[in-house]
Amino acid sequence: MIRKHYTTVIFTGLVLWSAPMIGAAQSQPDQLEQPAVTAADTAPKSILFPENAPGPYIPPDIPPEKITAEMRAEGDTIETIPEENNVASIDSDVETAELVEIIPAAKGLLTEENGGFPMTLWQGSARGRVMQLLSVLPVPTKSPVMESLTRKLLLSVATVPEDSAFSADSGAVDDTAAFLNLRIEKISQTGDLQTLVSFLKILPPESYAGSQKISDLMLMAGDVAASCELAREAVAADEPDHYWLKLLAYCQAMEGNGEGAALTIESLMEMGDTDFIFYDMINKLSPDQATEETTQVFSSGLDRLDPLTYSMLSVLEQPIDARLFDGAPPLVLYALSANPNVQKEDRLKAAAQSYDTATFPTGKLIPLLGNVSFSGEEYENAIAIARSDDSLMGDVLLYQSAARQSDDLQKAEILKVIWERAIAKRDLPRAARLNARTVRSLDPAENLLFHARHITRALMLAGNHRKAGAWYDFVRTTAFTGNADATQALVDIWPMMLVSGQNDEIPWSKEILDLWWNGQMTLPPAQRMAKAALFYALAEALGYTVPDAMWQELVRPQTMENSHSIPVAVWRDLIKAARQEKQGETLVLGLLASSGDGGPSSLDATGASAVIRALRAAGLEVEAHGLALEILANNGF
Repeated sequence: MIRKHYTTVIFTGLVLWSAPMIGAAQSQPDQLEQPAVTAADTAPKSILFPENAPGPYIPPDIPPEKITAEMRAEGDTIETIPEENNVASIDSDVETAELVEIIPAAKGLLTEENGGFPMTLWQGSARGRVMQLLSVLPVPTKSPVMESLTRKLLLSVATVPEDSAFSADSGAVDDTAAFLNLRIEKISQTGDLQTLVSFLKILPPESYAGSQKISDLMLMAGDVAASCELAREAVAADEPDHYWLKLLAYCQAMEGNGEGAALTIESLMEMGDTDFIFYDMINKLSPDQATEETTQVFSSGLDRLDPLTYSMLSVLEQPIDARLFDGAPPLVLYALSANPNVQKEDRLKAAAQSYDTATFPTGKLIPLLGNVSFSGEEYENAIAIARSDDSLMGDVLLYQSAARQSDDLQKAEILKVIWERAIAKRDLPRAARLNARTVRSLDPAENLLFHARHITRALMLAGNHRKAGAWYDFVRTTAFTGNADATQALVDIWPMMLVSGQNDEIPWSKEILDLWWNGQMTLPPAQRMAKAALFYALAEALGYTVPDAMWQELVRPQTMENSHSIPVAVWRDLIKAARQEKQGETLVLGLLASSGDGGPSSLDATGASAVIRALRAAGLEVEAHGLALEILANNGF
């Protein structure tokens, strides 16, 4: 009876949704989704020194024209995730910003012209304060909007914030090296090895001389020559610790200088170094040892996989035991996921392990999801199997099974299970991007009306707003025929379409708010009020006005499940920075406010509203709308 009454009430007000979706029904190719690329399963490339200049060992992507029918038959669904919020894509071929006499700490991969922040990003902020905030900023986040903003913040060319204690007449040293090192550290925490190496290559070598961390990064990226240069400089500067001497021995062996490598190993032994596995691998690098029998290295005998060991195993073209993946840092996992010496299944394991901590790009995970195969029976029973298997294999089975389905209704049913698993982790936006191609293949139809809300939501989260608009228009038109499922779907879709900010024709009025509020009557009272409070708060943060009478319905205390507020100190400084128009500081504080378990989607209504208002104050209107959409999607809308 409740459902019948609700449907009748909603139907009497459908005329309120009569504004057409301009262009929404036009079917055009989605410009945001293109075929993605993956590393070929070919013989490993050598990372030995080229004759003239070194080249990074980052396995090249396969051009789209090289993606074979055989690869697709194996289950690979290949696509590139759209770049969120119009932020320029960051990759190895990104245009590097070059300015006249720019200091290293101000350099970056993005300029304002190609998607970065303006040079005045840190204007008005003291360097010490910015460094304090950046040092405690948790970089990995499962929010695509906040992840994109973080990368943009760290990689933009921008004037280094001023040191409040420094002046030209004070005689103090204006040391910006610490600021640069902090940026490098935070970029490394993203787990994106390729971007980090691209950033390091635009810096003068002296800016990171003597850094073992940078040396390790170069080794992971395959730029052994750069690591060797750092090792020689360190040894020449009388810093012959175990790390630099081991690396020097490796470099000498790679160059065929067996005598020099032997002398360096002798020095290590005199210092008490007993890493005999390392010595054995050095010996195997010798040309006269390069036989099938003598070059076999069993990585299962190792207890850890550090960058130097990883590099040596790669040079020796040796398989790497997947047991070593456990506990490996994100940058190591990134490298393993693209290493042709690693089994395909293990490459997926490395990538998924990193993805779970939000340190692996969604677009790079997609090609790896086809690295395992399942039986026909497993595909047919994917939902039942996945309900009892919450592991990686359950997720991969669902992904592949949904992509393989020819029946749209069955495809939507499998996708619904995928959404349920993602919402439980408040990770729906990334799940939508992973399954973007499958969702895009679903065209509006009456037999899918029960899934219309899920489909439209996933399309918006994946950046396919054009097709989401087509679904909304179809649902709205069908609702006017008296279809109850379409009426329910229309009310459910409307809040997300509204906050996405992608179409100015989405209606807003007290009457429509009343219809939406009545549509939530099937929820328990406390849950209904908490849901309304979140929606109203986000709507007002985006510039809409919720009538006082609607707010007065929510005067009783309510608590969102598994939500938290912004720490008072962060909330206070966030408002202050926004008022003072300190763009960079406002953004860092907004990112800090959104950290914690569940990310921004776990903020209570007050906290979510504050962050979105701050983003808008910082000129990030698109990102504010995108974040509002993520928060609603992860909270049951």
